[in-house]
Amino acid sequence: MLPGDGVAQVTGFTHPGTPLTTADLMTLKSYVAQGRQPWKSAYDQLANDGKARLTYVMAGPYATVSRAPDVNLWPWRNDMVAIWNLSRMWYFTGNKDYAKKAHDILMQWATVQTEFAGRESMLDLGDYAYMFVGGADILRGTWPDWTDADTATVKTYFANVLIPASNPYGENMFGAANKGALALNALGLMAIFNDDTALLNRVVAQTRTLAHIGLRSSNDIGMLGDSLRDQGHAHGQLKSLVMLAEALWKQGIDVYADFDNRLLAAGEYFARVNELEPTPFLPFGTTDAYYTADNTNRGWNGWGGGNIVLNQIYNAYVNRKGMQAPFIAQRRQWMPVDSGSFVFLKDVDTSTAAPPPALAIPATSPITLGFADADIGGAAPAGSATYADGTWTVKGGGAEIWGTSDSCHFAYRALTGDGAIIAKVESLQNTSPSAKAGVMMRTSLAQGAPRAWMAVTNRIQAEQNMQNLAIYGGNNYGNKVLPIASSTASYWVKLERIGNMITGYVSPDGTNWAATDVGRIDGPLPDTIYAGLVVASVANGRLNTSTFSNVQITGGDDGAPAAIPAAPATLLAEPGDGAVPLRWQQSFGATGYAVLRATSSGGPYTTIAANVTGGSYIDTSVANGTTYYYAVAATNAAGTSANSPEDSVTPVHPLVNVATGGTPNDSRNNAANAGNAFDRNSGTEWFYSGVMGWLQYDLGHAETVQRYTVVSSFDKIGRDPKDWQFQGSNDGVTWTTLDTQAGQAFANRFQQNSYTVASPGAYRWYRLNITSNNGDTSFTDLGEFGLYAAKP
Repeated sequence: MLPGDGVAQVTGFTHPGTPLTTADLMTLKSYVAQGRQPWKSAYDQLANDGKARLTYVMAGPYATVSRAPDVNLWPWRNDMVAIWNLSRMWYFTGNKDYAKKAHDILMQWATVQTEFAGRESMLDLGDYAYMFVGGADILRGTWPDWTDADTATVKTYFANVLIPASNPYGENMFGAANKGALALNALGLMAIFNDDTALLNRVVAQTRTLAHIGLRSSNDIGMLGDSLRDQGHAHGQLKSLVMLAEALWKQGIDVYADFDNRLLAAGEYFARVNELEPTPFLPFGTTDAYYTADNTNRGWNGWGGGNIVLNQIYNAYVNRKGMQAPFIAQRRQWMPVDSGSFVFLKDVDTSTAAPPPALAIPATSPITLGFADADIGGAAPAGSATYADGTWTVKGGGAEIWGTSDSCHFAYRALTGDGAIIAKVESLQNTSPSAKAGVMMRTSLAQGAPRAWMAVTNRIQAEQNMQNLAIYGGNNYGNKVLPIASSTASYWVKLERIGNMITGYVSPDGTNWAATDVGRIDGPLPDTIYAGLVVASVANGRLNTSTFSNVQITGGDDGAPAAIPAAPATLLAEPGDGAVPLRWQQSFGATGYAVLRATSSGGPYTTIAANVTGGSYIDTSVANGTTYYYAVAATNAAGTSANSPEDSVTPVHPLVNVATGGTPNDSRNNAANAGNAFDRNSGTEWFYSGVMGWLQYDLGHAETVQRYTVVSSFDKIGRDPKDWQFQGSNDGVTWTTLDTQAGQAFANRFQQNSYTVASPGAYRWYRLNITSNNGDTSFTDLGEFGLYAAKP
């Protein structure tokens, strides 16, 4: 059982609330009715979607749906989207015909489908959960013709067909990173609809505990398990965790607060990377792969740039908690607001939730004595383990421990209940290229017992092995060779037992742990297992001498002398408004941190905060417009580390887009078309017949615009504006040219280009006078035209 599993997390359920509530829907409906942008333009997109119309023709149902191999998958997808769209149309219009159509599609599937099969069933269920569960929940909670029998039918469909398919691999056995996060999202949302407290408690526990898929599949600076795989999969992992967190919030459970607001860190890291801001990375990975380099597609703008998840994160932390998210805010300036995402866009949110009980993740402390010695599987000569001055020296023979082999020296102690062991392999004698030194857990000392180990080899690699445990992916995952970010056979390794789960980790520094191996003890669960250091010479008859530092175990004696911690591996500074949020990767053995600041690169630094605990700090003693240079040093009783790498930032009070409440127009006198450039939604476009012309905005009063922006539309690159004058006027007749641009290009769709006005003045009318586009001979278009002025 995982920490929190079986502990009551919620005493009642909110319907609808997966994740939209009645209050959310009421606000959205009022905004649409008022014509508020960008909600109104995005609603118009929804209303024009074929899957949101009463004429939609149901594509299913089918008894069997499968992904990988794909069977009847697109009919299922299309109908799930239709349920979502039609249920929202019912609420926004009050037309019961929409509700009836959504209901009928849902009931057809609920009574016909008996199986969701395939290797990747959880991917579709996780991607579409907020649609089919959210649509059903809206109908259940708001449509007066919904019945208790309807609820029972859908609960049965979820319980018997879709919930089992969300995690077909068995208890806690989820696919890596995004795949497991998608499964958790599907399970959590369906548990809420089904009023299934036991399942929801289990999902909350898994989300907070399982380090290969949940919130712990991340590090202090906000990298996720899939951050170094590619940006699309990183987005998928983030979106799933946040969608689940949002649904939990609506049930009164705040996991946004977990791990020092980890989902905010993850959202900011994702936004920073894909806004192409200079962003360091740390080695990280998943049970699929461990990555020591970032070769990802930075600058990714799929899924509307992440418009659903980033708007949810912004609302959770900025609107609700009063925190800052500068890089998400930067990305929100250009992200399109579409028919799916507008319901997650908020400008105010006063709802509340409470954090769940603190997690009981096993802690460790240094061990200096108490290891017993065992030579397993005929390992010879007899091995030994000795401790001196912070170092364990382990000598062992053994033929091999790779695969099913189990011949090694094991220096161990009994570990009752949940626990962990950590070590840094400092040196490994070269008795064989395959010689190994690392950490091991096993259920008994008998050869062939269920076991797990994480080790370093003389091939300058890490190896992992789990035998006689249930493992997602089988032996191909349980036995794996991993690269390490080291030029020598030295790296950090860790094993952790929580309930019947054993997780293996690797790390370059002892804090940035990537969960790369996960196994489950099946059968009778022993209260006591054995944990310790393992050495295999892979030249049996010859001892291998290996050394370990920083050895810690649950229940250690804490007798090792303190060592000065290493410098934090990296530091990220963010350009807040009157504040600079800082995050850093914590250092092993540190008890506090000193935050250092300078006004020139390299110092001299001033300590602005001492004895900071954790991996974050917000500097509020800054002046907007001043560039600051930061570093962080780790401290403990032994002393203070060197400084972390430096990061610089310029806090700024954001300018405000004042193009609202006025009157748009263009040189064809088409105000409605021109309005698409000022609706705060790059998902619509000003589509102009001609290769030159002007687009203007009458503010109704004078404003001093200091910066303007042009966002490319979703359309062809050749239709992007290329040459123009930016002009101002106080009578709409006489124009002053404030800025001239030539040869402008927009390589990406929805790309925002920003231009500073060198000599701004107060004008009522502003105009973009386009003299050439990027090559199209018939049309010119753009997504948004922003006018930015200083406001308090």
